Amino acid sequence: MSVHKVQKEPTLLPVAIIHGQEFLIDVDNRQFRNLKNSDEVIEMHSQQGRKMVKDIQGSDWNSYGLSTGKINKAEM
Repeated sequence: MSVHKVQKEPTLLPVAIIHGQEFLIDVDNRQFRNLKNSDEVIEMHSQQGRKMVKDIQGSDWNSYGLSTGKINKAEM
């Protein structure tokens, strides 16, 4: 049996298209989250994340997505 625990309430986050991929921009947690692959999380302070921040500077965020927060899985 699997147990899923959501760590926070759902949040509306801006979506940016970076190099053809859509990412939720989680400023509070300093993360980019791939909209189509929730396992792909890029920390903004990583080398790749810093490049992504630079690439989206000056762009407008016209769409938003709902984030349910990070899910921890535990097997029972």
